[in-house]
Amino acid sequence: MPIIDVHVHTDVGKSLDDFAEQIEIAEQFDAVLVTYAIRPVADATRYSFPTPEFCRRCNDETYALMQRYPARVRGFCYVNPYHGEAAAVELERRLSTQGFVGLKLWHALPCDDPRVDRLLEICAAYRVPALQHTWLKAGGLGYGESPPEMVAELAQRHPTTTVIAAHAGGDYEYGAKVFRNCPNVLLDIAGNECNAAGVQILVDHVGAERVIFGTDMPGRSFPSQLAKVLGTDLPETDKEKILYENMADVLAQCKTPPLETRLKGRRQ
Repeated sequence: MPIIDVHVHTDVGKSLDDFAEQIEIAEQFDAVLVTYAIRPVADATRYSFPTPEFCRRCNDETYALMQRYPARVRGFCYVNPYHGEAAAVELERRLSTQGFVGLKLWHALPCDDPRVDRLLEICAAYRVPALQHTWLKAGGLGYGESPPEMVAELAQRHPTTTVIAAHAGGDYEYGAKVFRNCPNVLLDIAGNECNAAGVQILVDHVGAERVIFGTDMPGRSFPSQLAKVLGTDLPETDKEKILYENMADVLAQCKTPPLETRLKGRRQ
């Protein structure tokens, strides 16, 4: 079955040519990689609170990959909401002129900040998802990070925007309970260990229709994250939803005609 990996990074410290390694994996597994750059090779120390210029460089890197691998790569636009109008202009430009298919929010600013709302409104207008990093940490959150409860509140403020809770909140059982009553939130499974029954827990709480596949490559391997899904006792129809159909349905709604055409073609 085809696969959409919704959570892929370019690798810090490497050139764009090294992304070919991930493309080889994508071709082996018939996968489309949704990627975003948050640590440009030339400036890997400023990603925790990026400037507008830094974000533009990140997105230029992502766009270069989209152009180089049009059959395998989709791009999410990375911005720092702190910069207000500059962030909004950057997001809208990438969506309207370069075919980006979503927004990536990391930990530059907590997502309860009002400046995030403008970005979610733009996502709603273009019918693209917003992926928000969220992770429950026993040692406390880092500067600007958003706990699952904050992401749930963001989704409730923007019911017409699809919000992707990255890593399903870190703790799958906790995250699933927090997001259970947020129908516009999808839970991506990227980034932690291949633990037994984790995906089953998510499906039990929110349904297979709201769980999507991601790896967090290159920080995690594609096979280890794939095993989270294939190693379950879920019906094959549910596995197909998680690995491909749920995210394909989201991307097919984007107001980006060339992308929509390609995805429809792959599903026939």
